[in-house]
Amino acid sequence: MFGYVVLSSSASKEDKRKYRQAYCGLCHTLKARYGKAGMTSLSYDMTFLSLLLSDLEDSPVTKGKERCPVHPFVEHEFFTTPVMEYCSDMQILLSHYALLDYNADEKKGKEDKFSPFMERIVSTYPRQSEALARSLSAIWENEKRGELCPEKNALLFGEALGEIFIKDSLSHFAPDLRKMGCGIGRFVYLIDAWDDRRKDERKGAYNPLGKDIGEKEIREMLVDAASCATSELDHMPLDDYVSIFEDILYRGIWSRFKAGKERK
Repeated sequence: MFGYVVLSSSASKEDKRKYRQAYCGLCHTLKARYGKAGMTSLSYDMTFLSLLLSDLEDSPVTKGKERCPVHPFVEHEFFTTPVMEYCSDMQILLSHYALLDYNADEKKGKEDKFSPFMERIVSTYPRQSEALARSLSAIWENEKRGELCPEKNALLFGEALGEIFIKDSLSHFAPDLRKMGCGIGRFVYLIDAWDDRRKDERKGAYNPLGKDIGEKEIREMLVDAASCATSELDHMPLDDYVSIFEDILYRGIWSRFKAGKERK
């Protein structure tokens, strides 16, 4: 369920530069904390959260340059903030459960490179860990029963992501962060189900949307989820990356949906 919370192609050059540096900075932090396994878990979604929480916390920025396995020949710029340590831990938590879900769906035994880190993460972040485990367990039960409940499942995932969006040191922003995270989580669950519907139909696999939900219905659900996320932008004292957040939430998250329409 990763890769939807992205910048749009129409974002400004400056926003693309900052976003790319933050993306590389989160990768740098994941490598420092979790080695190669951490780097393979990197996602755009947690890059968004890194920038959001860094902005709210007014985190100091540390700049650097490096070569990496992805860009071995040319140095590239990156920046890190203290918040990225929290976001890298949440990335590992999400990646662990995403892999469990993948193995269950695809009937494969792909190695869980993240399990060695789970004990520390769960003990350090019991609220976030319990919320994610509880919500995904409920979603998986609905899947086993073949229950066609896209809004119900999307809300379960949204509630879990809402807790992940709340870093304890920023608990005074908890209502806004929870609502934004819930809206984004609902959107991601629904757009992921929409993207997978044809593949799931070919394989005879479960998809919460069912055959009676078309483009009009899914768009209405996505608009509602997105509006819950965007409504919180004005409530938070953001100043460093506002144009990036606006681009992602108003345009970027719709990129895959629009691309699917253009392929028809």
